[in-house]
Amino acid sequence: MISNYHTHTRWCRHGTGEIEDYISKAIELGMKEIAITEHVPLKGNPDSSRMLFEEFNAYNREFDQVIEKYQEQINIIKGFEAEYYPEEMEWYRYLREVRGYELFVLGQHRSDRRGGIDYFAPKGEREIRLYGDKVIEGLSTGFFEILAHPDMFLTNHYNGRLDEVSKETMKKIFKTCEKENVPVEINANGFRTGRPYPNQDIFQISKEYDLRYLINADAHDPKALGDEYILEAERFAESLGIRADAFLKNLCEVCY
Repeated sequence: MISNYHTHTRWCRHGTGEIEDYISKAIELGMKEIAITEHVPLKGNPDSSRMLFEEFNAYNREFDQVIEKYQEQINIIKGFEAEYYPEEMEWYRYLREVRGYELFVLGQHRSDRRGGIDYFAPKGEREIRLYGDKVIEGLSTGFFEILAHPDMFLTNHYNGRLDEVSKETMKKIFKTCEKENVPVEINANGFRTGRPYPNQDIFQISKEYDLRYLINADAHDPKALGDEYILEAERFAESLGIRADAFLKNLCEVCY
């Protein structure tokens, strides 16, 4: 693994390690490119388990200092993992255009910033369809560069056999990824945490579409950038005949 585009630090409040710890580990592993993608802070702090809005300026100062220190050794990308919330798109654009956060990873954990539906919680047909609708709306904006853990909604839902609504939802999502040319993530943290994703049946469905794939650590600890679950994700892709790209851009230069 020579790149990673899904990385959290202690600033996300459910990870460990400073920004510099992740950059140092990536360099130690011989990585060429890494994006730090904390969950985007939102005004009013609707989720106190993530970076607080008031912490952003301190986080940004620290991030810029780390980039300056290590920019000759590795390409460091400023980014965020974010849900698609229509009312927050102006804030997201400000972060990109003014503050330099060039990479936005779509990770639709909830239906809206007020709490809404938690897609890690038990769910039924209505919630799964809503998940698909929100992801497709977000992808269709053209704002997001990667779709994180597309099958995360299987948490507290999957019982070993895909239901028809899950299949239908994922087909619509993958069709939109194909149309918008958004890479689909194979998420090693699903293996690391024992969740039901990445799901073999869903990624088999993905092969019906002309898609790009990225293997990401979804690291919440510096050690996760080079642990055995990265290898498990690579074996998962290989078992399905999926060729994951090494880099988000210049994708034909080096591949797994």
